[in-house]
Amino acid sequence: MTGTTAWPDSSTLIPDVIRRLPQARTVLDRYGLRGCGGPEGPVETLGFFARAHDVPIFRLLDEIRHEQRPPAPLPIAEQAEPGDTIYRPFFKAGIAVVLSLGAAWGAYLLARVALGGSFAAAGMQEINAHGHAQIFGWVGLFVMGFAYQAFPRFKHVSLAYPRVALATFWMLLVGLIVRSLGQYFAAEHVWAWWGAVGASCLEVTAITAFVAVILTTWRRSGKPLVFYDYYIISALAWFIVQAVYESVYLTVTSTVSGEELLSLVSTWQAPLRDMQIHGFAMLMIFGVSQRIFHHFYGLPKINERLSLIGLALINAAIVGEIAGLLAMKTLGH
Repeated sequence: MTGTTAWPDSSTLIPDVIRRLPQARTVLDRYGLRGCGGPEGPVETLGFFARAHDVPIFRLLDEIRHEQRPPAPLPIAEQAEPGDTIYRPFFKAGIAVVLSLGAAWGAYLLARVALGGSFAAAGMQEINAHGHAQIFGWVGLFVMGFAYQAFPRFKHVSLAYPRVALATFWMLLVGLIVRSLGQYFAAEHVWAWWGAVGASCLEVTAITAFVAVILTTWRRSGKPLVFYDYYIISALAWFIVQAVYESVYLTVTSTVSGEELLSLVSTWQAPLRDMQIHGFAMLMIFGVSQRIFHHFYGLPKINERLSLIGLALINAAIVGEIAGLLAMKTLGH
């Protein structure tokens, strides 16, 4: 069964395998196919699947060829686990947020600046509320949805606590909407300030729970962490840190105005954006890219030692940037 003429081979398409040998779905699901591509799976070869899911192709083919158990009595669609499709509401909400609180609101702010002939035509709180919606609603929701779908597959395990994972969706979505609108009205209404601060705390709770679900899922897999996992863990840590930082930042800046507001923003906002863009988004992209590019596209294997050195340098640079920005303003140099 291991000869070159044995069926299936690395060039066999997944739908052809499942149609001819339905019980092979058990093997493919074990390595992360669950919920992908519909009842017959995606139109990709077993060789590509093995690379993408970091499974030795000879092991995968051998297990499929020796799979003799009868097909499951239920249709594949009814066997999907809750975590298999949990990414969908996150992606849909992320698209809705980027089109509304993101693009539409951003265009409205730019129009006010253009018509008013001054960057001060749009209020600072409104601009920051728009920026917050972009980071938490667009980037945050997409990252969380992708992580719930892909990260368990990196370790060939099911998502831990899928109900908690779904709850983080509603907490983050409600939090970012209430917080963004509350920040806009906070300067004029006390109730809006309380709503914005409370919603910000809800966001922190959602993000912390999200990180806990991902780390618990990895722990349950029993597989050791590899070099690119540490990029992802660093990004998750910065995700929590920036959420707490922004919650405190909102609490303070939404109660002041004028020169005092300008001083606070000029001192504390740049470090926040550094955490969000470099600490959270950039490190997440670097981690996932190192996991995917080598396996998906057959690129040369990454030097793990150099990668970890790079991670240490990047984190040190981010901390240095934050410290430098704060020192520049607070020390007067």
